[in-house]
Amino acid sequence: MKLISRILLTAGLIMALLFSAGACPAEEAFAVEDTGLDLAETLSVHYPALTGGENKELTDQVNELIREECGIKAYLTRSAELISGGTLKVEWKGGLLNDVFSCAVSAAGAVENSRPTHVWTACTADLRDGRKISLWELFTDEEAARELIGNYLAEEVLPELSAHLENSELDPLPETFFLERSGLTLLYPVGQLSTLGDRAGDIRISWHILKDVLDLGEDSILSRIGVKEMIELSGESAEKLRAASAEGSLTGIPVKIGDSVQELTDRHHLLTDPDGFEGGRLFALEGGCFRGVFLMTDDLTRGWEDSKVQGIRMDQGCLWGLCIGETPRDSWIDALGEPDGSAEVNEEKAEANRLSPGTCDYYSCGEYQLRLYSDEAGILAYVILAE
Repeated sequence: MKLISRILLTAGLIMALLFSAGACPAEEAFAVEDTGLDLAETLSVHYPALTGGENKELTDQVNELIREECGIKAYLTRSAELISGGTLKVEWKGGLLNDVFSCAVSAAGAVENSRPTHVWTACTADLRDGRKISLWELFTDEEAARELIGNYLAEEVLPELSAHLENSELDPLPETFFLERSGLTLLYPVGQLSTLGDRAGDIRISWHILKDVLDLGEDSILSRIGVKEMIELSGESAEKLRAASAEGSLTGIPVKIGDSVQELTDRHHLLTDPDGFEGGRLFALEGGCFRGVFLMTDDLTRGWEDSKVQGIRMDQGCLWGLCIGETPRDSWIDALGEPDGSAEVNEEKAEANRLSPGTCDYYSCGEYQLRLYSDEAGILAYVILAE
Protein backbone atom coordinates (compact mmCIF):
# COMPACT_ATOMS: atom_id res chain seq x y z
CA MET A 1 0.00 0.00 0.00
CA LYS A 2 2.85 2.39 0.78
CA LEU A 3 4.32 1.84 -2.71
CA ILE A 4 0.92 2.49 -4.34
CA SER A 5 0.52 5.67 -2.29
CA ARG A 6 3.98 6.86 -3.35
CA ILE A 7 3.18 6.21 -7.01
CA LEU A 8 -0.17 8.04 -6.76
CA LEU A 9 1.52 10.98 -5.04
CA THR A 10 4.19 11.04 -7.71
CA ALA A 11 1.60 10.95 -10.47
CA GLY A 12 -0.19 13.87 -8.86
CA LEU A 13 3.01 15.90 -8.68
CA ILE A 14 3.78 15.10 -12.31
CA MET A 15 0.34 16.22 -13.49
CA ALA A 16 0.70 19.43 -11.50
CA LEU A 17 4.05 20.10 -13.14
CA LEU A 18 2.71 19.37 -16.60
CA PHE A 19 -0.07 21.91 -16.30
CA SER A 20 1.52 24.62 -14.15
CA ALA A 21 5.00 25.24 -15.58
CA GLY A 22 3.83 28.08 -17.81
CA ALA A 23 1.25 29.62 -15.50
CA CYS A 24 3.27 32.45 -13.96
CA PRO A 25 1.82 35.97 -13.94
CA ALA A 26 2.85 38.23 -16.79
CA GLU A 27 5.75 40.61 -16.31
CA GLU A 28 7.35 43.16 -18.58
CA ALA A 29 10.14 40.84 -19.77
CA PHE A 30 10.76 37.14 -20.12
CA ALA A 31 12.88 35.25 -17.61
CA VAL A 32 13.84 31.58 -17.43
CA GLU A 33 13.66 29.40 -14.36
CA ASP A 34 14.60 25.81 -13.64
CA THR A 35 11.64 23.60 -12.85
CA GLY A 36 11.12 19.90 -12.45
CA LEU A 37 10.97 17.00 -10.07
CA ASP A 38 13.42 15.15 -7.83
CA LEU A 39 11.97 11.79 -6.80
CA ALA A 40 15.09 10.14 -5.46
CA GLU A 41 18.85 10.45 -5.57
CA THR A 42 18.85 8.63 -8.93
CA LEU A 43 15.66 10.14 -10.36
CA SER A 44 15.40 13.77 -11.39
CA VAL A 45 13.78 15.62 -14.27
CA HIS A 46 14.66 19.29 -14.69
CA TYR A 47 13.79 21.56 -17.60
CA PRO A 48 13.43 25.28 -18.37
CA ALA A 49 10.25 27.28 -18.06
CA LEU A 50 9.68 30.86 -19.17
CA THR A 51 8.05 33.33 -16.83
CA GLY A 52 6.84 36.85 -17.43
CA GLY A 53 6.23 38.30 -20.83
CA GLU A 54 3.52 40.83 -21.61
CA ASN A 55 1.34 38.15 -23.20
CA LYS A 56 0.58 35.23 -20.87
CA GLU A 57 -0.81 33.15 -23.73
CA LEU A 58 2.48 33.53 -25.59
CA THR A 59 4.45 32.53 -22.49
CA ASP A 60 2.29 29.44 -22.06
CA GLN A 61 2.62 28.63 -25.76
CA VAL A 62 6.42 28.69 -25.58
CA ASN A 63 6.47 26.58 -22.41
CA GLU A 64 4.24 23.99 -24.06
CA LEU A 65 6.57 23.98 -27.09
CA ILE A 66 9.58 23.40 -24.80
CA ARG A 67 7.89 20.48 -23.05
CA GLU A 68 6.78 18.96 -26.34
CA GLU A 69 10.04 19.36 -28.28
CA CYS A 70 12.20 18.23 -25.37
CA GLY A 71 10.11 15.20 -24.45
CA ILE A 72 9.46 16.42 -20.91
CA LYS A 73 6.08 14.74 -20.46
CA ALA A 74 7.57 11.39 -21.43
CA TYR A 75 10.49 11.87 -19.04
CA LEU A 76 8.20 12.75 -16.14
CA THR A 77 6.07 9.70 -16.84
CA ARG A 78 9.16 7.51 -17.14
CA SER A 79 10.49 8.76 -13.80
CA ALA A 80 7.26 7.61 -12.12
CA GLU A 81 7.70 4.17 -13.67
CA LEU A 82 11.21 3.96 -12.25
CA ILE A 83 10.40 5.00 -8.70
CA SER A 84 10.65 1.45 -7.38
CA GLY A 85 14.14 1.15 -8.84
CA GLY A 86 15.93 2.83 -11.71
CA THR A 87 18.02 5.78 -12.81
CA LEU A 88 17.04 8.78 -14.92
CA LYS A 89 18.69 12.18 -14.86
CA VAL A 90 17.32 14.95 -17.04
CA GLU A 91 19.02 18.35 -17.05
CA TRP A 92 19.23 21.31 -19.39
CA LYS A 93 21.35 24.22 -20.56
CA GLY A 94 20.53 27.33 -22.53
CA GLY A 95 18.47 30.46 -22.05
CA LEU A 96 17.41 33.77 -23.54
CA LEU A 97 19.24 35.28 -26.50
CA ASN A 98 17.45 38.62 -26.63
CA ASP A 99 13.99 37.72 -28.00
CA VAL A 100 14.93 34.15 -28.91
CA PHE A 101 15.04 31.19 -26.53
CA SER A 102 17.20 28.11 -27.10
CA CYS A 103 17.88 25.10 -24.88
CA ALA A 104 19.33 21.60 -25.02
CA VAL A 105 18.02 18.87 -22.72
CA SER A 106 20.14 15.90 -21.70
CA ALA A 107 18.51 12.65 -20.54
CA ALA A 108 20.77 9.91 -19.15
CA GLY A 109 19.88 6.54 -17.70
CA ALA A 110 16.96 4.19 -18.31
CA VAL A 111 15.38 6.60 -20.78
CA GLU A 112 13.23 4.11 -22.69
CA ASN A 113 14.03 0.69 -21.20
CA SER A 114 16.36 -0.83 -18.60
CA ARG A 115 19.42 -0.33 -20.80
CA PRO A 116 21.30 2.88 -19.88
CA THR A 117 21.64 5.41 -22.69
CA HIS A 118 21.86 9.13 -23.34
CA VAL A 119 19.53 11.30 -25.46
CA TRP A 120 19.66 14.92 -26.58
CA THR A 121 16.50 16.91 -27.25
CA ALA A 122 16.29 20.65 -27.89
CA CYS A 123 14.02 23.59 -28.53
CA THR A 124 14.63 26.97 -30.14
CA ALA A 125 11.70 29.38 -30.11
CA ASP A 126 10.92 32.85 -31.45
CA LEU A 127 9.56 34.83 -28.50
CA ARG A 128 7.80 37.29 -30.79
CA ASP A 129 5.22 34.74 -31.88
CA GLY A 130 6.01 31.50 -30.00
CA ARG A 131 6.90 29.47 -33.08
CA LYS A 132 9.60 26.81 -33.33
CA ILE A 133 12.72 27.95 -35.21
CA SER A 134 14.11 25.39 -37.63
CA LEU A 135 17.79 24.82 -38.32
CA TRP A 136 17.88 25.72 -41.99
CA GLU A 137 16.12 29.09 -41.68
CA LEU A 138 19.36 30.34 -40.09
CA PHE A 139 21.03 30.27 -43.50
CA THR A 140 20.62 32.12 -46.77
CA ASP A 141 20.91 28.90 -48.79
CA GLU A 142 20.19 25.49 -47.26
CA GLU A 143 22.10 23.53 -49.91
CA ALA A 144 25.19 25.73 -49.58
CA ALA A 145 24.98 25.52 -45.78
CA ARG A 146 24.74 21.73 -45.84
CA GLU A 147 27.77 21.55 -48.10
CA LEU A 148 29.85 23.95 -45.99
CA ILE A 149 28.97 22.20 -42.71
CA GLY A 150 29.54 18.77 -44.21
CA ASN A 151 32.96 19.75 -45.55
CA TYR A 152 33.96 21.34 -42.24
CA LEU A 153 32.95 18.27 -40.26
CA ALA A 154 34.79 15.94 -42.64
CA GLU A 155 37.97 18.01 -42.91
CA GLU A 156 38.30 19.59 -39.45
CA VAL A 157 36.24 17.64 -36.94
CA LEU A 158 36.41 14.02 -38.04
CA PRO A 159 40.24 13.83 -37.88
CA GLU A 160 40.08 15.05 -34.27
CA LEU A 161 37.73 12.27 -33.10
CA SER A 162 39.18 9.49 -31.00
CA ALA A 163 39.73 6.15 -32.71
CA HIS A 164 38.23 4.54 -29.59
CA LEU A 165 34.72 5.92 -30.07
CA GLU A 166 32.00 3.32 -30.44
CA ASN A 167 30.14 5.56 -32.91
CA SER A 168 31.73 8.32 -34.98
CA GLU A 169 29.49 9.09 -37.96
CA LEU A 170 29.08 12.81 -38.61
CA ASP A 171 26.86 12.38 -41.65
CA PRO A 172 23.89 12.73 -42.00
CA LEU A 173 23.60 16.07 -40.23
CA PRO A 174 21.18 16.00 -37.28
CA GLU A 175 18.16 18.30 -37.23
CA THR A 176 18.44 18.72 -33.46
CA PHE A 177 20.44 21.84 -32.56
CA PHE A 178 21.11 24.44 -29.92
CA LEU A 179 22.02 28.12 -30.32
CA GLU A 180 24.52 30.05 -28.22
CA ARG A 181 26.27 33.36 -28.68
CA SER A 182 29.45 31.46 -29.48
CA GLY A 183 28.11 29.11 -32.12
CA LEU A 184 25.73 26.49 -33.46
CA THR A 185 25.77 23.14 -31.66
CA LEU A 186 24.63 20.02 -33.52
CA LEU A 187 23.18 17.35 -31.20
CA TYR A 188 23.59 13.76 -32.41
CA PRO A 189 21.83 10.47 -31.56
CA VAL A 190 24.10 8.27 -29.45
CA GLY A 191 23.95 5.51 -32.07
CA GLN A 192 25.50 7.85 -34.64
CA LEU A 193 28.05 9.79 -32.59
CA SER A 194 29.05 8.96 -29.03
CA THR A 195 31.69 10.17 -26.60
CA LEU A 196 34.24 8.16 -24.66
CA GLY A 197 31.86 8.54 -21.72
CA ASP A 198 29.09 6.80 -23.74
CA ARG A 199 27.05 9.97 -24.12
CA ALA A 200 25.44 11.23 -27.30
CA GLY A 201 27.86 13.45 -29.17
CA ASP A 202 27.53 17.18 -29.72
CA ILE A 203 29.61 19.42 -31.96
CA ARG A 204 29.77 23.19 -31.71
CA ILE A 205 30.61 25.10 -34.88
CA SER A 206 31.72 28.66 -34.24
CA TRP A 207 29.81 31.34 -36.10
CA HIS A 208 32.81 32.64 -38.02
CA ILE A 209 33.19 29.23 -39.69
CA LEU A 210 29.66 29.62 -41.09
CA LYS A 211 29.72 33.34 -41.90
CA ASP A 212 29.51 32.89 -45.69
CA VAL A 213 26.11 31.18 -45.45
CA LEU A 214 24.55 32.81 -42.37
CA ASP A 215 21.43 34.89 -42.75
CA LEU A 216 22.54 38.11 -41.06
CA GLY A 217 19.79 40.28 -42.50
CA GLU A 218 18.58 43.20 -40.42
CA ASP A 219 15.75 41.31 -38.70
CA SER A 220 17.01 37.76 -39.05
CA ILE A 221 17.13 35.33 -36.12
CA LEU A 222 20.93 35.42 -36.01
CA SER A 223 21.11 39.21 -36.08
CA ARG A 224 18.58 39.33 -33.26
CA ILE A 225 20.68 37.04 -31.04
CA GLY A 226 23.85 39.06 -31.64
CA VAL A 227 25.90 36.86 -33.95
CA LYS A 228 27.40 39.89 -35.72
CA GLU A 229 29.02 40.97 -32.44
CA MET A 230 30.68 37.58 -32.14
CA ILE A 231 32.27 37.65 -35.59
CA GLU A 232 32.86 41.38 -36.19
CA LEU A 233 35.33 43.18 -33.93
CA SER A 234 34.27 46.68 -32.96
CA GLY A 235 34.51 49.05 -30.04
CA GLU A 236 31.20 47.74 -28.70
CA SER A 237 32.13 44.08 -28.99
CA ALA A 238 35.53 44.85 -27.42
CA GLU A 239 33.81 46.31 -24.37
CA LYS A 240 31.70 43.18 -24.02
CA LEU A 241 34.84 41.08 -24.33
CA ARG A 242 36.46 43.04 -21.50
CA ALA A 243 33.33 42.79 -19.33
CA ALA A 244 33.01 39.03 -19.79
CA SER A 245 36.72 38.52 -19.14
CA ALA A 246 36.51 40.55 -15.94
CA GLU A 247 34.02 37.95 -14.67
CA GLY A 248 36.68 35.24 -14.98
CA SER A 249 35.19 33.40 -17.94
CA LEU A 250 35.23 33.28 -21.71
CA THR A 251 31.78 33.51 -23.32
CA GLY A 252 30.45 30.11 -24.35
CA ILE A 253 32.73 28.05 -22.11
CA PRO A 254 30.93 26.88 -18.92
CA VAL A 255 33.95 27.35 -16.64
CA LYS A 256 35.15 30.14 -14.37
CA ILE A 257 38.63 30.71 -13.07
CA GLY A 258 38.72 29.26 -9.59
CA ASP A 259 36.39 26.34 -10.38
CA SER A 260 37.30 22.90 -9.04
CA VAL A 261 39.08 20.81 -11.66
CA GLN A 262 37.87 17.62 -9.97
CA GLU A 263 34.22 18.71 -10.19
CA LEU A 264 34.64 19.64 -13.86
CA THR A 265 36.27 16.32 -14.78
CA ASP A 266 33.62 14.41 -12.83
CA ARG A 267 30.86 16.20 -14.69
CA HIS A 268 32.27 16.43 -18.22
CA HIS A 269 34.89 13.64 -18.29
CA LEU A 270 38.43 13.88 -19.60
CA LEU A 271 38.89 13.84 -23.36
CA THR A 272 42.59 12.98 -23.09
CA ASP A 273 45.13 12.62 -20.31
CA PRO A 274 46.30 16.00 -18.97
CA ASP A 275 49.24 17.47 -20.86
CA GLY A 276 52.03 19.43 -19.26
CA PHE A 277 53.16 22.96 -20.03
CA GLU A 278 55.61 25.28 -18.32
CA GLY A 279 54.51 25.34 -14.67
CA GLY A 280 51.19 23.57 -15.07
CA ARG A 281 48.88 21.14 -16.82
CA LEU A 282 46.35 21.43 -19.63
CA PHE A 283 43.01 19.61 -19.25
CA ALA A 284 40.81 18.82 -22.24
CA LEU A 285 37.18 17.86 -21.46
CA GLU A 286 34.50 16.11 -23.50
CA GLY A 287 31.66 18.04 -25.09
CA GLY A 288 31.05 20.40 -27.99
CA CYS A 289 31.58 23.49 -25.82
CA PHE A 290 35.11 22.28 -25.02
CA ARG A 291 36.29 21.68 -28.58
CA GLY A 292 39.65 23.40 -28.89
CA VAL A 293 39.53 24.50 -25.25
CA PHE A 294 42.02 23.70 -22.49
CA LEU A 295 41.79 24.37 -18.77
CA MET A 296 45.06 25.43 -17.17
CA THR A 297 45.97 24.41 -13.64
CA ASP A 298 48.91 23.60 -11.38
CA ASP A 299 51.23 20.62 -11.61
CA LEU A 300 51.89 20.21 -7.89
CA THR A 301 50.54 16.68 -7.36
CA ARG A 302 49.89 13.52 -9.35
CA GLY A 303 46.15 13.97 -8.89
CA TRP A 304 44.00 17.09 -9.11
CA GLU A 305 41.53 16.70 -6.25
CA ASP A 306 42.47 20.11 -4.84
CA SER A 307 43.40 21.86 -8.09
CA LYS A 308 41.56 24.95 -9.29
CA VAL A 309 41.23 26.36 -12.78
CA GLN A 310 43.93 29.01 -13.12
CA GLY A 311 43.39 29.78 -16.80
CA ILE A 312 41.13 29.07 -19.78
CA ARG A 313 42.69 28.66 -23.21
CA MET A 314 40.93 28.75 -26.59
CA ASP A 315 42.64 27.25 -29.63
CA GLN A 316 39.47 27.43 -31.75
CA GLY A 317 36.37 29.58 -31.96
CA CYS A 318 35.19 33.18 -32.01
CA LEU A 319 34.81 35.53 -29.07
CA TRP A 320 33.26 38.99 -29.39
CA GLY A 321 34.85 39.60 -32.77
CA LEU A 322 38.10 37.74 -32.08
CA CYS A 323 38.14 34.88 -34.57
CA ILE A 324 40.97 32.41 -34.06
CA GLY A 325 42.81 31.78 -37.29
CA GLU A 326 41.44 34.95 -38.91
CA THR A 327 41.72 38.16 -36.85
CA PRO A 328 44.92 40.16 -37.48
CA ARG A 329 46.77 41.68 -34.53
CA ASP A 330 46.28 45.22 -35.83
CA SER A 331 42.49 44.75 -35.62
CA TRP A 332 42.37 43.93 -31.91
CA ILE A 333 44.80 46.71 -31.10
CA ASP A 334 42.51 49.13 -32.96
CA ALA A 335 39.49 47.89 -31.00
CA LEU A 336 41.03 47.22 -27.57
CA GLY A 337 43.74 49.82 -27.61
CA GLU A 338 47.45 49.36 -26.99
CA PRO A 339 48.08 46.31 -24.79
CA ASP A 340 49.25 46.69 -21.20
CA GLY A 341 52.27 44.65 -22.25
CA SER A 342 53.60 42.48 -25.05
CA ALA A 343 56.14 39.68 -25.25
CA GLU A 344 57.75 37.72 -28.02
CA VAL A 345 57.17 33.96 -27.92
CA ASN A 346 60.26 32.28 -29.33
CA GLU A 347 60.61 28.65 -30.38
CA GLU A 348 61.80 27.50 -26.95
CA LYS A 349 59.05 29.35 -25.06
CA ALA A 350 56.43 28.17 -27.53
CA GLU A 351 57.44 24.52 -27.19
CA ALA A 352 57.43 24.73 -23.38
CA ASN A 353 53.88 26.13 -23.40
CA ARG A 354 52.43 24.06 -26.26
CA LEU A 355 52.06 27.20 -28.41
CA SER A 356 53.29 28.49 -31.75
CA PRO A 357 56.00 31.16 -31.97
CA GLY A 358 54.74 34.72 -32.29
CA THR A 359 53.67 37.58 -30.02
CA CYS A 360 51.54 37.74 -26.87
CA ASP A 361 49.59 40.90 -26.00
CA TYR A 362 48.35 41.34 -22.42
CA TYR A 363 45.19 43.21 -21.38
CA SER A 364 44.10 43.67 -17.77
CA CYS A 365 40.42 42.83 -17.20
CA GLY A 366 39.54 43.33 -13.57
CA GLU A 367 41.44 40.75 -11.54
CA TYR A 368 42.28 38.72 -14.64
CA GLN A 369 44.57 38.98 -17.63
CA LEU A 370 43.43 38.49 -21.21
CA ARG A 371 46.28 37.22 -23.40
CA LEU A 372 45.98 37.37 -27.16
CA TYR A 373 48.58 35.38 -29.08
CA SER A 374 49.35 36.08 -32.70
CA ASP A 375 51.40 33.72 -34.83
CA GLU A 376 54.41 34.79 -36.88
CA ALA A 377 52.06 35.98 -39.64
CA GLY A 378 50.31 38.30 -37.17
CA ILE A 379 47.05 36.31 -37.03
CA LEU A 380 45.22 35.37 -33.81
CA ALA A 381 46.24 31.85 -32.79
CA TYR A 382 45.20 31.54 -29.13
CA VAL A 383 43.13 33.36 -26.51
CA ILE A 384 43.97 32.81 -22.85
CA LEU A 385 42.28 34.24 -19.76
CA ALA A 386 44.34 33.72 -16.62
CA GLU A 387 44.78 34.89 -13.06
